[in-house]
Amino acid sequence: DIGADEYVTSDSDGDGIPDDEDACPYSDLSETVIIDVWDTGVGNALLDDGCTISDLLSQCADDADNHGDFVSAVSHTNNTLKEDEIISGKDKGRIQKGAAKAAIP
Repeated sequence: DIGADEYVTSDSDGDGIPDDEDACPYSDLSETVIIDVWDTGVGNALLDDGCTISDLLSQCADDADNHGDFVSAVSHTNNTLKEDEIISGKDKGRIQKGAAKAAIP
């Protein structure tokens, strides 16, 4: 039983980060990064803010007005992920190739 002075917070996506601290409370927790139909083979890392790489790329797609905007946004995201040592140069290339091939948007 939960006492009156205790409260329970939910974790909608089950990533171990409570929703009230999670920047992406409904994360894509796929094992690898999949862009459109192409599996990049890159591990879909869970970041400290509760977002995964796939979540960041989905945001790129949601914000893009056209395919060029999407590919450019993915490139920017990739650069940050590589600078932060979350992905390797090879991973960056695989993600960028997937973005270029994708029918997004």
